[in-house]
Amino acid sequence: MKWDFLKVDTLPRSPPRARAVVIMAGVGFVTGLISSLPSPLPDLRLDNPEVLINAEGIPLHAGIAFGAGVAIMLRLWASRDLGKCLLAMALIILGWLAAVNTANDVMNAVVSSELFGTVEGAKASRETLGWILAGLVGGAIGAGLSAFAAGVAAQEIRYPEAWSAIVAVGTLYGLLLYPAADLDQIAILFVPWQIAVAASIAYGIARR
Repeated sequence: MKWDFLKVDTLPRSPPRARAVVIMAGVGFVTGLISSLPSPLPDLRLDNPEVLINAEGIPLHAGIAFGAGVAIMLRLWASRDLGKCLLAMALIILGWLAAVNTANDVMNAVVSSELFGTVEGAKASRETLGWILAGLVGGAIGAGLSAFAAGVAAQEIRYPEAWSAIVAVGTLYGLLLYPAADLDQIAILFVPWQIAVAASIAYGIARR
């Protein structure tokens, strides 16, 4: 007697796509709210090279929360390999750090440039452009590394149509950095961005 059917039943399997997207959007909503809480950690920054790890407006626990949320769902839906899921979480945290620091570099480069010359309002215009470009670049990097991380455990994410959709969504929602900074409400960025990227990951993983 063959018992292969028992092995099939123990394999991770995602729900239908529509349901999976809704569930992952819910996960992103929860992690986005957690990410928007004040950081319980002190300001942390490495020297040589200078790398920002944690600050009030850009808390490290945001990357940890989102990484943990995605890793848990990958464990349930994509892979029983705990090592792969933990690696995915670690890569998402690194992606968060890369996105934050690159966005910060872009912002500083634009603001300190001579764009728009010295006419009235030039500094304000540089700041606006800096926030927009920083959001686009940071959103793209964060989403790109999140897609790469998810692909470690979920083979379905490795297809171009899956990871490119995640990157495109993350880049677009990165534009929310500007209103988030302008209103000093980081939840305006964190909650929608994490909902959208998490839902995009589910869309790539889930069965039709």
